[in-house]
Amino acid sequence: ANEPSEADAPGKLLLLLLSNGMPSAELAACLEGLRESSKSVGTHKRRQLYWDAYGAMASKCASIAGSAHGMMTYKTSAEGGEINFHNLERCSGLVACFKLTKPDFEDPSVGGWSGTGAQVQAPGGQGVQVLVLLLEEDEAQRAWDDLHSAEPCITIAQDGVYCVTRYKRVLCKGFSSGGGPPKSLKELEVLLAELKPEKPLRSLSFSGNSPPALNGYNTLLCGACPSSLAGALSAATSVGHVNATSAEEIYDAFLARRNAQLVGEADQLIAQMLADVGKCLVPLIYASSMKDAATARRASLMKRAFAHASKAKFIEGCLADGEVELFVVAGDVDQTDFGKYGGIVFELFYRTDLSAF
Repeated sequence: ANEPSEADAPGKLLLLLLSNGMPSAELAACLEGLRESSKSVGTHKRRQLYWDAYGAMASKCASIAGSAHGMMTYKTSAEGGEINFHNLERCSGLVACFKLTKPDFEDPSVGGWSGTGAQVQAPGGQGVQVLVLLLEEDEAQRAWDDLHSAEPCITIAQDGVYCVTRYKRVLCKGFSSGGGPPKSLKELEVLLAELKPEKPLRSLSFSGNSPPALNGYNTLLCGACPSSLAGALSAATSVGHVNATSAEEIYDAFLARRNAQLVGEADQLIAQMLADVGKCLVPLIYASSMKDAATARRASLMKRAFAHASKAKFIEGCLADGEVELFVVAGDVDQTDFGKYGGIVFELFYRTDLSAF
């Protein structure tokens, strides 16, 4: 980048590193190498920012005993005084290391967690049989959000059933060498009946245990699929099909299905709201007004809400409160009732006239 970006602001995530077993000394050496390569970054301020970041992360490795299992972040921070995007000479780095237990990073073939991403090679050109993923700026924040809060997708691949996000996956059920994925609707129905939370579907969470359950949008057949089965999916089951094997394409397909489901549910709420208006009932459901939404939140009256991703401030507030069942819809919704009503619809715990508040 030639100009300072939002990532230079205090508290913005600049670098995210994940390691599932690289010896800390080798990891430090890799980071020192990246530090040297940062000399080619565009402007002086940007070079200094990355030079300091890689140096701080390499130094942090000295406090890690043995192999590194965990995540390391580097965020920009200010040491006194007001700071803006161009005041980088007054920035220093804040490094945080997030320790994970070794089993979180086992090979998926033995049922452990496997990340998806690029590997960093150890010094001397020797390949390392561990995942080390290093991401910068926007991609680092995207990965951080995915690793900590992304909803898992259940995929039926050629070799087994996985729970996945863009950056995480765990094998839940392997297929035998002579078996493989379902080839008929009957075989698929038998497999779906076996997929229960924890038996065998597994949690992807780094804290707690929250295995997914099958729902109307979160299950996909991935890769090649008999045309007779693909054609029968939408009519007979809640399973979709994506002719892809990459994590990005699979998760994009999952999000598209999730969005369609959420928009449908939001449209149903709006239809109920309009029916209530026609009966002159005290409202239970409100749409379009962010003022009403703020009132309902402040009064702890909001039960659940569907909000477009553009309502960032409202979404941030709901997530911070943790009191509202929130569903975030992304993408183009202009041609839906949800979009026509401003991308916000919410249900109260009981019928209330919010104008009285």
